[in-house]
Amino acid sequence: MAGRTVPKIKKLKSVLSQYKQTKKVQTGLLKLSELCCSVTDMSCFYPALQQVIQKYFPAENLYIQLYTQANFSQAEHFYIDELNCSPIEQQLTPDIIDFIHHISNPVLINHDQVSILNSDNSITERPFPTRKSQTHLIDVWLATPLLVEGITIGIVGVKGFINPNHKAQTNLEMIKFVALQIAAAIHRNRANDQLKLYSKDIEDIIFDRTKNLQKSNFNLRQQVEQRRKSELKLYYDAHHDALTKLPNRAMFTERLEHSIKHLKRHINHRFGVLFIDIDRFKVINDTLGHNVGDELLIQIADRILECIRSNDIVSRLGGDEFVVLLDTLLHADDAEDIANRIIDATRQPFQIDGQQLFTSTSIGIAICDQHYKQATDVLRDADAAMYQAKAMGRGRLMFFDDSMREELLASLTLEQDLRQAVNKKEFVLNYQKIADLNSSAIIGYEALLRWQHPTKGLLTPSSFLALAEETGLIIEIENWVVASVAKQLALWDVQPELKSIFISINLSGKHIFQTKPVQQLSKLIQHHFNEPERLIIEFNEQAFNQQPERSLKNLKLLKKTGVRLALDDYGSGQSSINYLNNYPFEFIKLEQHFVRSFINNIRNWELAKSLSALGESFGFRLIAEGIESQAQLDKAIAAGCEYGQGFFISEPEAIKADKDDNGIDHCA
Repeated sequence: MAGRTVPKIKKLKSVLSQYKQTKKVQTGLLKLSELCCSVTDMSCFYPALQQVIQKYFPAENLYIQLYTQANFSQAEHFYIDELNCSPIEQQLTPDIIDFIHHISNPVLINHDQVSILNSDNSITERPFPTRKSQTHLIDVWLATPLLVEGITIGIVGVKGFINPNHKAQTNLEMIKFVALQIAAAIHRNRANDQLKLYSKDIEDIIFDRTKNLQKSNFNLRQQVEQRRKSELKLYYDAHHDALTKLPNRAMFTERLEHSIKHLKRHINHRFGVLFIDIDRFKVINDTLGHNVGDELLIQIADRILECIRSNDIVSRLGGDEFVVLLDTLLHADDAEDIANRIIDATRQPFQIDGQQLFTSTSIGIAICDQHYKQATDVLRDADAAMYQAKAMGRGRLMFFDDSMREELLASLTLEQDLRQAVNKKEFVLNYQKIADLNSSAIIGYEALLRWQHPTKGLLTPSSFLALAEETGLIIEIENWVVASVAKQLALWDVQPELKSIFISINLSGKHIFQTKPVQQLSKLIQHHFNEPERLIIEFNEQAFNQQPERSLKNLKLLKKTGVRLALDDYGSGQSSINYLNNYPFEFIKLEQHFVRSFINNIRNWELAKSLSALGESFGFRLIAEGIESQAQLDKAIAAGCEYGQGFFISEPEAIKADKDDNGIDHCA
């Protein structure tokens, strides 16, 4: 009985030992699975893996060989002995590596005998195919390929493996499971590393793109800011005067239009416009140069700014013209006060380039109410008031009223009629006799211009001559006068008593302001007059006041044509003696009011006597104009006047004439 019990006990101990070993291996497999599932760092994974292998599996070492390239047979390999957790020399011979890679299944190589675990978990026994017949394997190897998605990435093996407690199939299944777990861990770790690399690449790309985007945004913001500055500068330049930096006409008109619209919504609102012109600016600019003129405009702009309120706007329209928009007015007196401040401020001397300059301003004021619809209307009326202020003597202000508008309309209509008159030859000449005061003989005539207006009748020069001067039509009109006088002389030549008669005409100073007009006049005289000495051309003092040197030079050019020259209206203005001494005048015509004063003003009469005496030395003769009585005639003769004209001698008369094909009147 006892003899049978002992084997049973041994058998029971063997079963129990095998159970414990199996349980230990199963626990190790579970630990291995948990380790492979939780691995995040391969450098820590291998030591932990070795501890699990050594503790739960019948193996002293675990050898892992990972291929660094797809071709496992190449020289570069990576070897890990988990006892040392460091690269070691290659442990598997090329024969074993080739064999395991070729079989691609778990194998137990026991010297010359090989056990292979097939895909269906069956075992195949076969000899190891050594390359040389005399080669024998020294170590026992339990090994299997590491497969990731069907691709062999390495080999897992246990060197010198001996496990007498299990069959070869159990050991092969164990190494297969271990290899699957290790391959899964390696694959997961490589995937994580790849993901990290990919994430880093994405982060780098995002960083680079963000950096580039920030740079692009910065450049774009700079471009936008530069464009905004450019647009602001363009707008500023388009709406401001380059010299004074004041708003220009465009900006002022825009603000004025806005004020007119505001006026429509607020019927009790009032605003005004000051139109400012610098008196004698052209003289300063032409005499001292444009640099001085520009600096004067800048200083005037500054003074105007000091005189207006903070809500008012001052603008330079161009040239020497400024305008001020008085935004809110409680009374017209407010506009007058501001205008007077500007006039007083601009009367003070200006210091420019070390010299002291004086000027003044003429200001027109337009108070705006509901009847204004456009900015141009307001500027027109303020401008008209300014011209009226200039006409009243400059350096003053003038309010616009409706009568000025009527005058403007009348002036515009008259200008249109005057242009038509030039085209249609609506002018006629009246002739007033000029007599030798001592013999009463008629020695010549003065041709007096008249306009035969189609609706207003016969107009004297006083009603249209200033307009003709302003528009420049005077040149064309007086050229017609020259040609007409030449034809009249030709008609008189057939009458013996008029054969040697002369005709005097009065011309505008525009003929001698510049060289070109005087050349044209000279050609006209040469063309029409066979005896140019029978033509006397009169100029008054105003023709020489603005540009005396140039006017004298051109007057001498005109004298070369053979005509005779006369100074008209002497005694009406400054009557400089310089005109008597230096200018080539053969006749001095005393102004009619000066002549009429001889009766009551002994000083004027004595002055005339002195002029007569000077005439003997300087070579000119006196013609008394406007003689209307015997007493005046006697005084003129006593003063030394040789010739005279006036109503007492003869009134101007239209000589009966026929018209030729060109519309020129001829004496009948």
